[in-house]
Amino acid sequence: MLNQLKYINDVSWQEVFNVWKANEGSDPVWQAFAKNEKGWDTWEQWRGYQASILGATKLEWKLYEIFNPNQIVPKFLIGPFPGWQKHFEEKNVHTFEYLVSKKTEWVKENIGIKTRREHFPRSAQFIGLYLEDKNKIVMYEGHHRAAAISLAVFENNPIVFESNPTIALTTITGDSSKLLDHLLETKANKPV
Repeated sequence: MLNQLKYINDVSWQEVFNVWKANEGSDPVWQAFAKNEKGWDTWEQWRGYQASILGATKLEWKLYEIFNPNQIVPKFLIGPFPGWQKHFEEKNVHTFEYLVSKKTEWVKENIGIKTRREHFPRSAQFIGLYLEDKNKIVMYEGHHRAAAISLAVFENNPIVFESNPTIALTTITGDSSKLLDHLLETKANKPV
């Protein structure tokens, strides 16, 4: 799947996190979610903890351009997060195009997806995990945007991009299912 992306350059986790923070971390809705739903004092604590479970600072990150986002993004796997995995009995194996085809009404009614479908960000950077053992990309950050792209394709009205989105990726070697199961189990809630 990497051969469908254009390598731009190596990046540090701090650079990846800074883009994430500038986008999601500055949004009052996500700041409130970190406090009220996840139990953290700040967005940075919540997402920092989530990144620590992944070991993000110890991983090598590369930035890629997504040339054909309407074709490629729907094929990304849904990330290991309960809010997204709850739709299926079998976890960590379904793509966004599968989600849209099987849970169309939920996708259409989700306000985060709907908002991004109607007003896709001019510049978008996803975060993902390249699973070497499966030759698949798992979405780590950017689910609402990925679902919006997938819904638009499903409805035969693909998004017209002002510029191609990018994705910061790290390669996961070995048995990726153990890592994904572990990330799903933690739920990124503040430990008690």
